[in-house]
Amino acid sequence: MYIPQTNDPTVLSDKHFTIVCPHCNTRSGVSLISPPRFEFLTRFRPGYVGMAYRCDACNEPIFLKFKVTSWGNPIHFEAQPIEIERARVAYELKYLPEEVKNDFSEALICYSQGCWNAFAAMCRRALQSAAMALGADGTTKITRQLDNLREMQVVSEEEFEQLKTIMITGHDGAHPHLPNINGDRAAVLLELMKDALTQLFVRKAKIEEASKLRAQATKQK
Repeated sequence: MYIPQTNDPTVLSDKHFTIVCPHCNTRSGVSLISPPRFEFLTRFRPGYVGMAYRCDACNEPIFLKFKVTSWGNPIHFEAQPIEIERARVAYELKYLPEEVKNDFSEALICYSQGCWNAFAAMCRRALQSAAMALGADGTTKITRQLDNLREMQVVSEEEFEQLKTIMITGHDGAHPHLPNINGDRAAVLLELMKDALTQLFVRKAKIEEASKLRAQATKQK
């Protein structure tokens, strides 16, 4: 991708991206509406360039950032953007116990903002709340559920051990001795958390909800 001295935006406009829109939470294409100016870039020489796009689904503005790779005529950028604002991950929070819901909701906010270590810390806090909600053998239930996921081989053994360290081992998920986490590893941790919480709480709550609805329907007949 590049912008020439003539400010012709054709190459930038012809480059299409598909992202999950942070406004409508829909996977959609985006269209460039605010290309950079060659003369301003040359004057200020930033390391990154921001461009405004519009979501093709809801028409809301989306800001993407690109690393400058070379200066000259034209000015070149990396082809893949950095998302500044991410969509909030959808999850059925209403089926979780209150404390677990509050902690995991905050974890999802951290994830949407790209705060990976904060996300990991809040995941650990959510599991601590889950253990308390499950009672005396709560930690055992959580560990057993994680071991079931390990047997499915959804991640490598090394990745699993590092993620399990973040989620279970130690006294506090915010301790600096725990492994740093990047975006790719956070995505795996997110799926592990969603699956574990679904098996521990959501599945049972949905079954109970369905049973109550059937009972109510039977009484009305």
